[in-house]
Amino acid sequence: MSLEPDPTILQLSLLLLKWLGITSIASFLSLYAAWLAFPPELVIEAVVDKSKKFNSESKIKIKNTGRLPALSIKADVENLCAKIGGIHMENCAIYNSPPVIGRLSYGETSEISIRPGIGMSQGMYISEFSYTLILKHHAKLFFLKKQISKTWKVALHNYPDGYSWDVTIV
Repeated sequence: MSLEPDPTILQLSLLLLKWLGITSIASFLSLYAAWLAFPPELVIEAVVDKSKKFNSESKIKIKNTGRLPALSIKADVENLCAKIGGIHMENCAIYNSPPVIGRLSYGETSEISIRPGIGMSQGMYISEFSYTLILKHHAKLFFLKKQISKTWKVALHNYPDGYSWDVTIV
């Protein structure tokens, strides 16, 4: 006794596959594989000094080296230790900040403030400043969403004739 498929179920299945299209299923699987293999990869390319005199004017240049776009990039701060004028801050944190960059595609760069979440007048001199920067973003593929974060240590070094920012990945 041999098992034969029901011709109506077989016909309806083939009709459904034609309607969906094998190519759309294959393309979805290839997009999903690319999403897993080539996620957005944020790197700090440089610290751009906008002023030689005032270290508060510097910007962090962020670049996406991943193949997919990074969406809703947020800059959270931990272990903030700062001395600005007469204000001293130690072990402060800034969480759940609003997005600083909406979208960063492959190869694109954007600049954020060296002091994310801290507002101050232009042209101020910072005596001491160090913190842990956590860049959070997500990648989207249709209804799937993947959260990604990277951490850097940022520190200011003042010298008699200038200053420098030290940024290292943690």
